[in-house]
Amino acid sequence: MLFGRDAWERVRGRIQEAGLAVQPLLLEPDGSLADGDFQAAWFSPELFALKQDEAFLAAVLGCPTVRWMQSGRSGFDHPAFAQLARRGVRLSRSTAPAPAIAEYVIASVFDRFQRGPERRLAQQAQEWRPLPFKEIAGSRWLCVGFGEIGREVGRRARALGAHVTGVRRSGGDSDCADLVVTPDRMGDALAAADVVVLSVPLTPDNDGSYGRDFFAGFRAGALFVNVGRGQLLDEPALRAALDSGRVGHCVLDVTRVEPLPRGEWQWTHPQVTLTAHTSGIGSGLIGRTDALLIENLGRYLSGGPLLHELNPENFA
Repeated sequence: MLFGRDAWERVRGRIQEAGLAVQPLLLEPDGSLADGDFQAAWFSPELFALKQDEAFLAAVLGCPTVRWMQSGRSGFDHPAFAQLARRGVRLSRSTAPAPAIAEYVIASVFDRFQRGPERRLAQQAQEWRPLPFKEIAGSRWLCVGFGEIGREVGRRARALGAHVTGVRRSGGDSDCADLVVTPDRMGDALAAADVVVLSVPLTPDNDGSYGRDFFAGFRAGALFVNVGRGQLLDEPALRAALDSGRVGHCVLDVTRVEPLPRGEWQWTHPQVTLTAHTSGIGSGLIGRTDALLIENLGRYLSGGPLLHELNPENFA
């Protein structure tokens, strides 16, 4: 099984404790990789921080014997995933970032509702300014994309007294929402929402699909949070919606181009809060990611069903 060196050193003890027979093949920090084929691979989170992600995926794509790859990320829009799926390689994504992303969303909404920027400016100016604020209790939320991330957001928002509508293709019910609707029936909920959270995965058919018509359906002044992918948005349409006040403020953890180049409008727009694709990097991320690897590795070796395995139709 292919591992990054750092990931293997961290989980080798847990793999051994679980009684799982694994022969590791390691991608070293300098990018070197010993010759040899492998059957499985762990695309672990630290590969991105170490800038080894592309080298790792190239090694997986170049191996004719690979049969399964466990990813440490929830997204699967990198072209390598589609190439591997076409070859019949089984792919498992991660749900580990979802709790951290949900906390990021809640924190972002709190900061806007509680007028955090104004409070900080008042303190900096040494002005004693009582500032009334909007409570989450009684507010209405629309979670567009109601997979693991959307449900974790909905669970927390409802616990704070919000009314939550989830949007997913299959519809149905959920204990994390007051109502679940299909995308073609979200218009009324969108028009009533104080907070709109976008967390759908990027697929070949939704690049740029959240644009002028989507933002036109907003309740004027609503707060928009994108923790999906930057490519989901028509960014000029978002800017126009912000300039007109149709969208009151947006929180962007993702942009179409990352890192976002200096000089782009998102850096300085007064109604944009921008972060560097960090919403999932919470203190519990690595522990949850490692636990999922151990669970799925045991399932793979025993021939059992994998958790969060991607359907090849995701790449059709």
